[in-house]
Amino acid sequence: MGFFIFLFVALSLLNIIFPKAGWYMRYGWTFKGNVEPSDAYLLMTRITSAVVLVIFIIIISSW
Repeated sequence: MGFFIFLFVALSLLNIIFPKAGWYMRYGWTFKGNVEPSDAYLLMTRITSAVVLVIFIIIISSW
């Protein structure tokens, strides 16, 4: 169980710090040429990752 908690927190933090890397792994490889994610996508990725991480920490701490 501890491994999955660590993995979830690590992936959330990586998504907050490096949202472009997540975009390239999920969508970027499907496009040809030099395509980059929009600023709105990067902002929403950071916000949702932070919210999910906070909710996860609250749930785990009350568990």
